[in-house]
Amino acid sequence: MNFAMAVQGIRPPQLEPTNPLYIHPSDNPGLPLVANLFNGEGFGNWKRSIMIAFSAKHKIALIDGSSVCPSSTSPLYTFWQRNIAMVLSWLLNSLSENIRNNVLYFETVKELWNDLEERFGQSNKARLFQVQKDVSCLSEGDLDIASYYTKAKQLWDESNTVGGIPMCTCTKC
Repeated sequence: MNFAMAVQGIRPPQLEPTNPLYIHPSDNPGLPLVANLFNGEGFGNWKRSIMIAFSAKHKIALIDGSSVCPSSTSPLYTFWQRNIAMVLSWLLNSLSENIRNNVLYFETVKELWNDLEERFGQSNKARLFQVQKDVSCLSEGDLDIASYYTKAKQLWDESNTVGGIPMCTCTKC
């Protein structure tokens, strides 16, 4: 509760757990959301992991900008500030030190996210070539069938992510 609300005897609104501004009591700024820090490689895989984690916490709206900042007089404004700080800290904690130091001073999650997308989300032609080469050279060799399938699926998934293959949205296919 902010100071002005306390002085006036106004209780802050209670937020539902599905509200993007709700913060669970177990959430904290040091909470690791993904297992591996993003170090500049494998942006597609890292992004997928982050989006799953933020979706589970109902924070996607803060990343894509669909949740707008309430006015500074709104009772939701302090919730907004806490959420931006929390999500920024989660994102920063999921980045290697090198990258973290370059994005540390963004004010909003959307700004930070857009910067990461612009720098690392571009289709990486060299990586696509390497993945396609790995797919064409893949053989079962000493692998058991489950390991071989896992490796093949990983390469295909990465190929789709790195290559940015457009999906047909027409209804004629």
